[in-house]
Amino acid sequence: MSHNMRSRFPSASTQAACGAALIVAVLLTIPAVDGARADTHEGHFVSVEELKRGDRCVGRTVFIGTEVEEFELLILGVVRGVAPGTDLIIGRAEGALLESTGILEGMSGSPVYKDGRLIGAIASTWQFSKEPIAGITPIGEMLPALELMDAEGHAGGRPGLDGLPGLAMLPEGERAASSLARICDMAGMLDRRTDTHPVPPAVAFGDRRLSPIAAPLVVSGADPDYIHRASRVLGPGVTPLLGSGIAPGSAARTDIEPGSAAIAGSSSGAGWEAGALEPGSAVGVQFVRGDANWTAIGTVTHLDGDRLVAFGHPLFNAGAIDMPMVAVYVHAVMPLQSMSFKYASGGELLGTIKEDRNRAVAGVVGPGPPMVPLTVDIRTNGGERRFEFETVSNRPYTALFSGLAFGGAVSSAVKASGPVMVDLSVRVDTGEELVEYRDVFHTTEPAMRCSGELSLLLSFLAENAFEERELQGVELDVVVREGDFRTAISRVDADRKVYRPGDDVKLRVFMRPRRGDPFERELCLRIPEAIAPGALTVRVGDAMSFHLWERDRLGTGAAPRSYEQLLNLIRDAKPGNIVVAQLLSDSPGLSLSGDEMRGIPGRAGLAMASSATSGAVDSSMFSVLREREFAVRGQVEGFYEMTVYVEE
Repeated sequence: MSHNMRSRFPSASTQAACGAALIVAVLLTIPAVDGARADTHEGHFVSVEELKRGDRCVGRTVFIGTEVEEFELLILGVVRGVAPGTDLIIGRAEGALLESTGILEGMSGSPVYKDGRLIGAIASTWQFSKEPIAGITPIGEMLPALELMDAEGHAGGRPGLDGLPGLAMLPEGERAASSLARICDMAGMLDRRTDTHPVPPAVAFGDRRLSPIAAPLVVSGADPDYIHRASRVLGPGVTPLLGSGIAPGSAARTDIEPGSAAIAGSSSGAGWEAGALEPGSAVGVQFVRGDANWTAIGTVTHLDGDRLVAFGHPLFNAGAIDMPMVAVYVHAVMPLQSMSFKYASGGELLGTIKEDRNRAVAGVVGPGPPMVPLTVDIRTNGGERRFEFETVSNRPYTALFSGLAFGGAVSSAVKASGPVMVDLSVRVDTGEELVEYRDVFHTTEPAMRCSGELSLLLSFLAENAFEERELQGVELDVVVREGDFRTAISRVDADRKVYRPGDDVKLRVFMRPRRGDPFERELCLRIPEAIAPGALTVRVGDAMSFHLWERDRLGTGAAPRSYEQLLNLIRDAKPGNIVVAQLLSDSPGLSLSGDEMRGIPGRAGLAMASSATSGAVDSSMFSVLREREFAVRGQVEGFYEMTVYVEE
């Protein structure tokens, strides 16, 4: 720090004393809590009982490239029992850089030592703090993550995020128009949804909050505006920012043997040499790789052979996971008024992160985890582009990050806003079957709408309540046409009002597109021969109207009762460019164990529906006699209903 800068501020010791006095005054209001603490392996680690105010310590982290640097840190106090079995160490970092920037995003996990023995990891801070004051997670509270990683039955892939993050990705004004949102509702999945990830734990001091340091989530392969919009579904644990997908001079490696600790070098001509993976090294958790990369940046706290703990706080508090652990190259430190951060890139594969716990993440150096391949073909007015990714194979994060990666690809190939028509086809390999889904929809936010639609579909398949399914691969074909191609149903006419059994009800459907000239289509709905005289209902409408009236018509019979019926909701979904016409009788219909029984004579259906005494038989309001449909160029809007009569 320059002499001029030092002259404008109190000395480090004076600032430390003032900061300590303020913090200790608050700490004294919190009672000490006795109880069992994690084993701190005396001789290697420092327990919180050994620490006192004024202890001088040394921290380790990476500020540039891959080289670990040291900085000094003064202990200001220890808060005992901030939560059950949880203590908090408060320290003030020193040194020209950190006194200028404050505690950095990306420092999560930076180890702190006293006399060469490990105290814990920098993990939290106060936003807008005038001094580089950090909360330090005691190492004794991080080590249990290693034990959990070794526990018998560790399977990974069962994080605890409840709900449908894809719903929050959909543009708010378009959620009601999403067929997949309706399908999830019919399956009962919206009853347990959450729009965002849980807020990481924080310790309140009066009206101030000590929060875990957000991990910089470096994203490549996406438009900056899209990254900003997508941040709302990720929660405060990570801060997305635009960056490079790979560290200088590094290339993806999958041949690292267990126990190896080679970290990505930087033989890019920038002068950075390869370093060894050690406490203080930058490390990343990678959610997406390939033509896009989404990597959360943190710091290694402690290595135990080929195993390590890092971050000092959770990413999502997901529990047992299997996510790629990658080397990180720090390009620069970015000082901000709110929260400074390390600008970095993920590089070589180092191994697997296997635990995401309340006080640490833990992983093992060696082979990477299985991933889910995702291919995207996008056709626009300007040509065709292909993207290839791999996303984490962890529920529900496969759905979350597959949707985010897909939306990022769309944001790179399509205009950010304004009306477009999207024709989306998806093929999902679950390992047991190939599930195909198609929809055509109008949107003004194509990237967010596409990301939400894919995330909802994958959540629907992976989070179903009937059978376990692991997603094996996803293929997407997307056609995007700029402009408003919506088409309204302006009128429906029948050739007459009165018919006889066996006659055709000939319908003329008049269509008015937003672009182009009006046109009409014809449909015929044949009246059954064995039909009693009386009134029949004709309904003509867009796909969404059709699905809504079918849900109302079937009542409880619309809810799936098996995995196969769940898949039928996807298979039977009508794309948004479809016009559906139905001929209905007011005789009640019925569903047996969720399968509608069509074609049963009215009186027989009435008798069966009346005798229904259990959930296996559900009556419906009308019986479907005939159903026809046709497709138009763009998304259809509108609904029309009329009554016709049958005479002998």
